[in-house]
Amino acid sequence: MTRRFKLMRFLVLMGAAIIVCGVAVFYTHRSAHGTTAEERAAYEIGEKAGEKAPGGATLPTEAELSMTAQKYFEQQGPAEQLQNPSRAADLQAFKQAFKKGYAAGFKTAQIFLLPLCGKK
Repeated sequence: MTRRFKLMRFLVLMGAAIIVCGVAVFYTHRSAHGTTAEERAAYEIGEKAGEKAPGGATLPTEAELSMTAQKYFEQQGPAEQLQNPSRAADLQAFKQAFKKGYAAGFKTAQIFLLPLCGKK
């Protein structure tokens, strides 16, 4: 006795698989910018700072990015929880997220500015 193909069962299972994959992609993409809300905020701030870079500039070196992050955190003042000296590792994580965001924003800005600058 052969079994009939059940279309509704197939569609429900495929829908569930698509939802599970979508949730996995969402959380993977979200965690790429930092694991905590503060790190994601530092990434976003760095990204905005990178987008404001001048048109013909090159990506700063690691040391220059570190100094930029340090200057930002001194000007803006780190979050209240960073005032505690025992949270030095968190400050490093925020600086790293800022650097990653700056590099991503810089690359995005340069891609969009290339046609305006006349470079290829």
